[in-house]
Amino acid sequence: MGAARSGDTKQAEGDIAKLGELRAALEKSNQTYWAEQVEVQILAAHAWLAQAQGNASEAAKFMAAAADLEDSSEKHVAMENRLYPMRELMGDLLMLQGEPGAALYAYEASLKAAPERLRGYYGAAKAAAASGDKAKAIAYYHKLGQLTTSTRSDRPELKEMKLYLAAK
Repeated sequence: MGAARSGDTKQAEGDIAKLGELRAALEKSNQTYWAEQVEVQILAAHAWLAQAQGNASEAAKFMAAAADLEDSSEKHVAMENRLYPMRELMGDLLMLQGEPGAALYAYEASLKAAPERLRGYYGAAKAAAASGDKAKAIAYYHKLGQLTTSTRSDRPELKEMKLYLAAK
């Protein structure tokens, strides 16, 4: 996904092929749960590759498939805290595609499944603001502020939150 998101489509294609090999090896050793988790990553990587290649509709289809598969998969204790939930990544993709209303829906769904995430609140706040829902934007920025109350950070997300709330 990183290669695709940074525009290195050739590297992304190679990485996706390697993930396919890993999935096949897991299936061969009857590790179906982990094979399915790798499939989630493959679908997401295909989404970002399609986006990098200028095919927004294919990107959205692949990302929706990744999010749906993740949603339907059983939770494993080792996967309780995913680095990037697929619904959250779907929100990122939809924001990139200029679809803030759909992105807000994706971020909110992600926050239900993976609550109290900085990126989730930030994404939801940005999507709400971009779609014209100032009340939701303020609410999500406030939640982001509550989550980071004791943080002394210069993260751009927190600077943006402070600017938005100061301007309200």
